[in-house]
Amino acid sequence: MASDIKAGSSAPAVEIDPRTGPWPAVELDRRGGLLASLGWTVVGTLAICVVLGLGLRISNLGAIGFAEDEMNKLDALRAYERGDISANAEHPMVMKALMFGSVKAASAWHNLTDRAVSDEFALRLPNAIVGALTAIPLFLLTAAYFDRWTGVLAAGFWSFGINAISLNRVGKEDTLLVFFMLFAFYFYVRAKQISPRDDAARRRNYILSAISFGFMLASKYFPHYFGLNALFHHKFHVRKPESGEPRGKTPTIFYVLILVAFLLANPAVLLPQVWDYLNAYTGERLLVHTGYLFGDQLYKNNMSSTPFWGTPVYFYLLFMAIKIPLLVLTSFVVGFFVSLKRWRHPGHAFVVFMFLFWIVPYSLIGGKWLRYTLSLMPFVYMIATVGVIALIEFLSKFLKASRQAS
Repeated sequence: MASDIKAGSSAPAVEIDPRTGPWPAVELDRRGGLLASLGWTVVGTLAICVVLGLGLRISNLGAIGFAEDEMNKLDALRAYERGDISANAEHPMVMKALMFGSVKAASAWHNLTDRAVSDEFALRLPNAIVGALTAIPLFLLTAAYFDRWTGVLAAGFWSFGINAISLNRVGKEDTLLVFFMLFAFYFYVRAKQISPRDDAARRRNYILSAISFGFMLASKYFPHYFGLNALFHHKFHVRKPESGEPRGKTPTIFYVLILVAFLLANPAVLLPQVWDYLNAYTGERLLVHTGYLFGDQLYKNNMSSTPFWGTPVYFYLLFMAIKIPLLVLTSFVVGFFVSLKRWRHPGHAFVVFMFLFWIVPYSLIGGKWLRYTLSLMPFVYMIATVGVIALIEFLSKFLKASRQAS
């Protein structure tokens, strides 16, 4: 389960394990699983976050008309109804399948009750629901690296954060990508935290992680998150090996199940016409617009303009500076410096690693979109949580010192 070392605490940094080189390993608390040890207070708080977060995401969900990308989804749903699953082929099927079910359910509800549900609401509802539920894997992942109350705070940031809410209300694939990505990261780190002697528990978590990665890829073709997770765990060990225990290699079934889950959730990728479409799409032969109006100036916004000839490299940093609420941003800045200072702790190393490997490559890519920042926000909120805890501990020490001085 999660380590009891709190972010920003006064506990000493984890010592380097000389057997693993310059990266540390830690001995993590194992008490029969994370959920088994959760108190009702934590579960209740998390449930409130999910319910209230859902309310914020579905309020007036259909008030705004379709965006261009959402119209493409609606056209794809009509193609699905005709039995053609190759439509809108630059995106996998999971998002469109959920939208198809939601639109059909809305139609059935209208026939049953004579109360109409707008197409805009029905199309966006799956994302709103999944977006609210994303507080759960974010809590689990944060708790696995820090502790459960740190996890609750990160989940609260997500549930009530305007940046997450606004993008969860859009009919795009990023919401599902983040949901399955966080679950994949969580189950993978849980597998790594368990001793190789407990093969059944490790294998179970590897299987769940593989399924999550498969569904992540079937939600959006962004495989680099799989690579980043593998790179982090290759360089950083989240538990100290016990004497005489077997080596805990990732089993082959993990990689096989990723492919199986991906194909089961996205069979359209097996169609030749989908590959023809993807070939044309990645060659930028299907783009209907290539510009982005940013700061009253029009920039080229495509991959071929990478790295310095597209939308400016400071696009995402400026987003963070002016679009993230000031209190959250301040907490993030504090938490980032705390995590840099305590980089030997695996939780701090993880959030810094993921943030830097998001902000640098995405900033260099010529094509930039605000919706991509949804996959950045979990790490921003995790780091902000570190900052909040550090500020609380600093204030507590300051008040204590003031009382003693008086």
